[in-house]
Amino acid sequence: MALRDYSLDDKIITSAFAEFSAKGYMGASLRKIAEKAGVTVGAIQTRYKSKDALFLSLLKPFLDDIEATFQDIRADYYADAGTDPMAQLKTSMQEESAAILHLIFSHYREAALLFYGSAGSSLEHYFDMIVNNKIEESISFFHSTGYTDVDEKLLGLLISSQFDSYRRIVTDCPDRETAEKYMSALMTYHFGGWVALFDSADKLQKKEDSYEI
Repeated sequence: MALRDYSLDDKIITSAFAEFSAKGYMGASLRKIAEKAGVTVGAIQTRYKSKDALFLSLLKPFLDDIEATFQDIRADYYADAGTDPMAQLKTSMQEESAAILHLIFSHYREAALLFYGSAGSSLEHYFDMIVNNKIEESISFFHSTGYTDVDEKLLGLLISSQFDSYRRIVTDCPDRETAEKYMSALMTYHFGGWVALFDSADKLQKKEDSYEI
């Protein structure tokens, strides 16, 4: 059995990033990756079972950090249970946005590839999965703070909009200083919306309660 030439691994990875970044998963070609790396397609296939496996391997460090980060966020989500819900929400949003910014700028190339180049791959709906998990956690959060009548569909729309802001930062704010400034403004905007929404819900509930008296 021939020994694997590990000196080719970095060339394949570099070429794969260039090909996937330029053409997205659907447009990328193993043949082109092999040509750019100066290897045969067979050399790639001995290392990766498929184009999807190669694509996944490029993003794995980023995905691992995403999972670890959101586990930490999840663990802290109810840390201040019993305090003012809006103050707790504001703190959570600030910490979450800071963690997401750190993720993006620690893996900028991978973030761009996941958000804008993964169509057709097994990771195509990965970002949607994160958003859906966040929606479920947020529903649980609001229920735990007494907002049991929250409109779950509206909540999903609001969170989807909020998370789309994070995705847009990857293309619209390539430098961290600008991204931090815009993220801060976005969090102020989104938090103001949450406050207005739940103030309105409180007023409606009080009005309904007054009719029952």
